[in-house]
Amino acid sequence: MTQEKGEGEFTIALKLLAHFNNSSIRFKLFFYFFIIIILCIMTLSFFGGEIYKKSIEKEANRHTDQMIDQVWNHIKVLIQENDNIMYYLANEESVGQFLEQKNPAEKIEQKAKEKIQIYKDRHQEIAGIILVNRYDQLISNEMTRISRDPLTKESWYKKAIQTPGKIQLISKPIGRNLTNTSDYQVNNVLSLVKAIENPTTKEVEGVILIDLKFDFIKSVIESIKLGKSGFIFIMDKESKVVYSPVNSTVYRIHPSWLANDEMPPIEKEIEHDKFQIIYNTVPDIGWKIVGVFSINETTKVVSKVQGLTLIIAIITLIISLIVSLFFANTITKPLTKLKTLMGNVEERRFDLRFHSKYDDEIGQLGNSYNKMIQEVEELIDLVYKEQKSKREAELKILQAQIKPHFLYNTLDTIQWMASEYKAEKIIEMVNALTTLFRIGLNKGNEFITVEEEVEHIVSYLTIQMTRYESKIEYQLDVDETVKNNQVLKLILQPLVENAIYHGIRNKRGKGKISISICKKNDQLLFAVRDTGVGIEAEPLKKLNHALKNMSGDHKGYGLFNVNERIMLSYGSQYGLQVFSEYGTGTTVIAILPIINK
Repeated sequence: MTQEKGEGEFTIALKLLAHFNNSSIRFKLFFYFFIIIILCIMTLSFFGGEIYKKSIEKEANRHTDQMIDQVWNHIKVLIQENDNIMYYLANEESVGQFLEQKNPAEKIEQKAKEKIQIYKDRHQEIAGIILVNRYDQLISNEMTRISRDPLTKESWYKKAIQTPGKIQLISKPIGRNLTNTSDYQVNNVLSLVKAIENPTTKEVEGVILIDLKFDFIKSVIESIKLGKSGFIFIMDKESKVVYSPVNSTVYRIHPSWLANDEMPPIEKEIEHDKFQIIYNTVPDIGWKIVGVFSINETTKVVSKVQGLTLIIAIITLIISLIVSLFFANTITKPLTKLKTLMGNVEERRFDLRFHSKYDDEIGQLGNSYNKMIQEVEELIDLVYKEQKSKREAELKILQAQIKPHFLYNTLDTIQWMASEYKAEKIIEMVNALTTLFRIGLNKGNEFITVEEEVEHIVSYLTIQMTRYESKIEYQLDVDETVKNNQVLKLILQPLVENAIYHGIRNKRGKGKISISICKKNDQLLFAVRDTGVGIEAEPLKKLNHALKNMSGDHKGYGLFNVNERIMLSYGSQYGLQVFSEYGTGTTVIAILPIINK
């Protein structure tokens, strides 16, 4: 029974899926819009709040990190400044003399005190400076010894000489054998101590101690706000609070939370409130600068936003359903129109076009449809014209061949008669002309070898040289590797003829024609260069455009005929190109494919 029920449900699901797939695009778009809207609202309602909350926490953490860095940078600058003061004091001549002597003279002590006072007056954050040499002699303007116990046995002195050249920080130095004549208490100062070494022997000669007022830390920390109840405090490497604003929360933060095995940020609950704790350990001195702020306070606004989001989501859903119907109709209407037009194409109706008010994807699709129909019409027309042109070209070649047949037979008779009368010049001319016609006929074949084409043009030039003996000279350069390649016949002769009649004949003096045949970039190039009158820039531009597009009024018929034959036989990427400079000469290049025999 259960199996039959399962099979029945599966069959119903398949029918529903088939019904949906066969539904109209309008219904599918409406359904998809509805699903997308529901997903967006669910995402916004259920996940938006969490994402927003995490974003606020992340921003709060980033702000806290910046504030911690700000506090550390301030402390670091101050420590560096006082480290420089210690360096300069250690290099003062009077201080050096005091450190070296077991019983320094009063004059030396006085000069050293004057130097110390100069630095203290320039730095208001300094509460006092004291120098103690290894002989337990001291110099200070504010500090004095409480008892006669040696200062060299003090913990701060020992800590300094254990790490010579490295500054040490001591917070709230209570219990030391020193008193300050000013009104500052020791629990309100930070002590910086550093051992002084002899630059030659590297032996420790004494220690400099500087007491800094906590005011410099207090002003920085209390100026920083982390929300309403957040704060920053400093803890030394013995987990003692160096400085903290007045706050009950700081004493409920256990030092073990700030151990290195638990990396920040740390989330802890203090007095039924969740706090985020971020800290940074200061290198060398081991201090921790700690930032603390309430997570509940920071994310309180998220709860309000979530409530408002739910109300907005319901209103948006109702409006979106109405708008989805309108959008579905807007999209499907032009598609239905385009479908109707495509049905007309199947019936070979190319006169109808798609018209759209907008340039969106459907409008662009309609424009592409219009271009496609136009290109189909143009392609049909082009194929018709190409077939017609090819037939006309073949007819012209056939007509041109009929005349040489008769002339060829007549010339054979003339050559025989000239031979009877020993007319060698006539024999040479007739022989050249016979060769010209023989190669031109080529038994009705359209293609000949490059070598035969060269033989044909040499025969033609022999005849022309007889006629224009004082007017023309020529040069022939043929790549031996291409002589056996197949080409269309009668390519060079019209180009040479064009060079003679339009170039050299219109020029004063003798002209030269250079013919070269070579391979370049997997193409066969026939180049005919003349030193004739040349062509001006504007006519040259029009000529090349007409050759490329097989258009124009066909002036210079030989060039257009050759170009048309090449393009129809080999393709539009081949044909003629003309280069010329007015008054200098013209070059015509025929670009052909390489076809082996």
